[in-house]
Amino acid sequence: MMLVFISFVGILGLTLWHEEQRRVLKNRSREEWILDLSGLLVQGIGVPILQTFGLYHLFLVLIPSWQGSLHLPHLVNFLLSFIVVDYLYYWNHRLLHSQALWPFHSVHHTTSFVDLLTTSRNCLWTPFLLVYLWVNGLLIFMLAEPSSFLFGVSLTAALDIWRHSGFRRVSPTLSQLFITPMAHALHHSASGTDKNFGSNFSLWDRLHGTYLAPRSAPSRFGITLPISLRRKLLFPFPREDRG
Repeated sequence: MMLVFISFVGILGLTLWHEEQRRVLKNRSREEWILDLSGLLVQGIGVPILQTFGLYHLFLVLIPSWQGSLHLPHLVNFLLSFIVVDYLYYWNHRLLHSQALWPFHSVHHTTSFVDLLTTSRNCLWTPFLLVYLWVNGLLIFMLAEPSSFLFGVSLTAALDIWRHSGFRRVSPTLSQLFITPMAHALHHSASGTDKNFGSNFSLWDRLHGTYLAPRSAPSRFGITLPISLRRKLLFPFPREDRG
C-alpha cells in the first residue's frame, strides 16, 4: 500500500502547490470536509482492516480449504487484479447508477470540484457495495502468493487518486487506454452524464457504448442532494426523486 500513500501525498503536494486547486481546498465547506475525511478514514483504514482481519477470518470459518488454493504465476495474479477485477468494477459502477443503488452512490457526485479528496466522498456504507472489498478480499485469501495481486490493487487505487485529481492535461494517447482525469471529470459533470464508468481502462466503456471522449472539462460539477449531512453519511435517500 506504499504506492497508494506515495500517490496520495504526491498529488496532495501538487494540489497545494497549484494556486487554483489550493483555493478550492481552502473554500471547501465544513460539510464537505466532514464527508471527504470520513470517507477517507473508511476507505483508507476501515476497508483494509476489514479485508485483512474480518473477511480473512470469516473465510477461514466458511471455506477453510480455499485458503492459498490458487497457485498462479505472478503475472496472472497481477492481471487478475488490474484487468479482471477492473472489468467487474465497470459493471459494479453501472449498477451504482441504477435506481436501486443510486442513493448510496449519489453522495460521491455532490462535489462541486473534482480533486483527490473527491475519491473518498461517499456514504459510509458505499464501500460495502463495491467489488473491491469482497472480490479482492476473497482472491487475497485464495491466492497462494498474493503479492503481485496486491500490487495490482495498489496500482488501481493510485490511478483512482490520479483520476480524481485536477491535473487533466495528459497525452491523448493515454486517453486511448486509460480513464484519465479529464474523462472522469465528464462523469462528474453537473449534467449527470452516465458515461465513463471505467476505473483503469477506457476499453470497457468503448465496448459497451458508454465512452464519452474528453475534449474539454465540464463548466459545472456535481449534483445537489436536499438532505442533511447526517443523512448523507448514514441514510442518503433523498426526499425528492433523482434528477
